[in-house]
Amino acid sequence: MNGFWEEEHLLRTENVDFSEEWRFSDVFLTMQEAGAAQCERNGLGVAAMRAQNLAWVVARAHVRMQTLPKIGQTVRVVTWPKPPKHSFFPRYYQFEAGGQVLGVASTLYVQLDLAERKMVKPWLGGNDTLDCDLKPSLPLPGNLPVLQAPVQTVARAVRYSDIDLNRHVNNARYADWFCDCFSMEYHRNWRLKEVLIHYDRELVPGETAALSLQQDGPLSLLRGSYAGEPCFAMSGTWEARQPAEA
Repeated sequence: MNGFWEEEHLLRTENVDFSEEWRFSDVFLTMQEAGAAQCERNGLGVAAMRAQNLAWVVARAHVRMQTLPKIGQTVRVVTWPKPPKHSFFPRYYQFEAGGQVLGVASTLYVQLDLAERKMVKPWLGGNDTLDCDLKPSLPLPGNLPVLQAPVQTVARAVRYSDIDLNRHVNNARYADWFCDCFSMEYHRNWRLKEVLIHYDRELVPGETAALSLQQDGPLSLLRGSYAGEPCFAMSGTWEARQPAEA
């Protein structure tokens, strides 16, 4: 799987939030679909993986948006792989519009055994290499920050709209769970610009996650667990909106 993949994404009403800006969960969905399209082209798409009883799942993701495009804009999405590292597959992204870079992202994917529900030794489907000449757009997702702030807790049941074809909560839905922790007033005053997330254990139908949120100025940290076992953790960095934007 050499080279990069590019596609265009026209922002419609379904892709933006009340501010008419690209919704973070849709950024994650767009990344998922662009990466899947390149995998499909190289014989590592859904059908080929299913034949091996495997699926691609993201283990870590880091998205940093310098500018959030608005409804009606067309975003050019570029994605490319790098060689696997100990069964982890790096994949990078860049988002552009009007000749300007809007944001960048880095991810680590793994292959999930659909019967055992665990990470397995990679299957490359005859691809000798997974690489591209483009340089990483952002360092690989690192450690989450540690906040010394009060903890707010809430329960979140896994619902029908959370589940994807792998029968677990889709990676993009966690961005919605995160944003749902904040009031509309908060969103009117603050804009989410950067997200770092670690996916540790899948959440499936019938489970209810225990969420704990910490806030320290423009930095937020959300952790989710089930039956005492960590499932995911994510940080978000916010910037204040200007009064005219509110």
